[in-house]
Amino acid sequence: MDLPAYAKINLCLKIIGKRTDGFHDIETAVQTVSLHDTLSLEARSEGITLEVDDPAIPEGPGNLAWRAAAALPLPRSSPRGVHIRIRKMIPAGAGLGGGSSDAAATLVGLRRMWRLDLSDRDLEAVAATIGADVPFFLCGGTALLTGTGTVVEPLEDLGGYEILLVVPGVPLSTREVYAAASASLTPALKISKMANFKPTLKGNLVEEVETWVRAGNDLEPYARSLCPPIGAIKDRLVAAGAAAAAMTGSGSAVFGVFRAPAAIERAHAEARATGFRAMRCVPLRREEYRRRVG
Repeated sequence: MDLPAYAKINLCLKIIGKRTDGFHDIETAVQTVSLHDTLSLEARSEGITLEVDDPAIPEGPGNLAWRAAAALPLPRSSPRGVHIRIRKMIPAGAGLGGGSSDAAATLVGLRRMWRLDLSDRDLEAVAATIGADVPFFLCGGTALLTGTGTVVEPLEDLGGYEILLVVPGVPLSTREVYAAASASLTPALKISKMANFKPTLKGNLVEEVETWVRAGNDLEPYARSLCPPIGAIKDRLVAAGAAAAAMTGSGSAVFGVFRAPAAIERAHAEARATGFRAMRCVPLRREEYRRRVG
């Protein structure tokens, strides 16, 4: 069984505060995009094994896909095991949610393969124990994530634009970026309280994406201290014609929102000429996401 595991971008991200358990409450508008890994699930009589075509990514319990398989209840009859093979296209340590998406695809695929009697809500509960973004990847499309990122509020899907992802080649640790932010944390204004946050206002959706992206990512200054090229990439995307640009997640990938094909072609060529990895993609609507992932 082959399944796609799609990347996401954080259109904007606000840190609301630090929790007593050490994690952070956030509000972030997120969007699935067409860039994806591919998972192959092969039924086995017992056990969980995993292989990844990127040697930098762990193949045991340190991998979220492995943990997703282990978190599911075992079926009563064979097959009761799986071999997971992951072909990576989503860069690790880039803030694109590749590991979380792999985990969500594993949950969806094994529910089918193992014929598990689990509702969507059951699967969401399991997903929340694995990682902050995993529940979102069971839904896809455009959404608002709150809490630690596990509370998912689907929003009206936004489209009509292209995305250029640029990866500096310096993987960043989410833990390190949040740790840097914690040292000078000032609670942010909630996205949902912002005057321009109108996720249900019809007729104003054409510029909604740019509005959210310009609201910013509270983690960006701290990620830039660990990976200085982030700022230069963002500036170059805007100079090349992006309607808005920002870092996604905890970095280090930066994305630009483009409405004009000529502008994104120019920006793509310029980014590649500088030696950075650059990928064009499009937003993936919820209905299409669910059709492809299952």
